Amino acid sequence: MVVKWGKKMSEDVRFYVRKKKFKKILDDIASVLPDLEAGNLIGDKLAGFNLPKGSALYKVRIAKTSANVGKSNGFRLIYYLAIEEKIYLLTIYSKKDDERIPNDAQIAMLVGNVLEF
Repeated sequence: MVVKWGKKMSEDVRFYVRKKKFKKILDDIASVLPDLEAGNLIGDKLAGFNLPKGSALYKVRIAKTSANVGKSNGFRLIYYLAIEEKIYLLTIYSKKDDERIPNDAQIAMLVGNVLEF
């Protein structure tokens, strides 16, 4: 499968590298990419979104190696599996950053941005 980065995802990564000093975030993300590229849909499927048939949203836990914490206190990566076998990385946030955790409306907007392409 083809894995693409969304604009918000890139912004989130830059935020964590600059503001929070999580220099290993790209390595942390890279730890899940082989599974996604192989078509292994890891993480928890998110329900309650009006998505096109055959597509899905997932949230996967990722260890935060810069802070030396495991998956439970690490990052959350939300990705969208599109119908045409593409995976879009929508956003990433730290479980500890309450103000950066997206709500359902924000997630739906990110999916909408992908569907406009």
